[in-house]
Amino acid sequence: MKDKELEISEEKLQACEERYRSIVNSFVDVYYQTDSRGIITEISPSCFVVFGRKPEELVGSNITNLYASPELRKVFLEQLFKNGTVRDYEVDLLHQDGRRLPISVSSRIIKYEKGDFRVEGIIRDISERKQIEEELSRSREELKSKIEELEKMNSFMMNRELKIIELKNEIAELKKAIIGFSKAMIELNDKIK
Repeated sequence: MKDKELEISEEKLQACEERYRSIVNSFVDVYYQTDSRGIITEISPSCFVVFGRKPEELVGSNITNLYASPELRKVFLEQLFKNGTVRDYEVDLLHQDGRRLPISVSSRIIKYEKGDFRVEGIIRDISERKQIEEELSRSREELKSKIEELEKMNSFMMNRELKIIELKNEIAELKKAIIGFSKAMIELNDKIK
């Protein structure tokens, strides 16, 4: 009877493992786990899409090797130890071809006895988002530049309009002066005759 129960438990465990693997294998983001030394102990197959490397190439290597600036791993760990979790931590990692990949990491610490720990988390490629943010920033700068040009043009046009009004007023004053002078000349001419 115990053998049957053990067999059923093993089948359930195997079904759970298969379900877990199925979920992890369907990730677009990269699931990873490292030991306390930073050695990758587990990584989802999606790492090939993001990093151009297969899981078997990464498992057993130090995650710091993926960092474009390895010293930033220490900063990441400091935040992780301080808070227990890190959400949307942005850092550049390296693709197999050498390209820098802007990524966002959300991780947590799993603590074990005797001070041992693991770090697990999700890595998301944010290249597309960063590109859109850069394009948006460029568009804002272009728009700001155009607005400044329009303000200068508006100021120029306003100054021009004010100058025209000023000239019209001067012309009106000159007309009055000419009319007054003409009347004075006519009166003088009439007196002379």
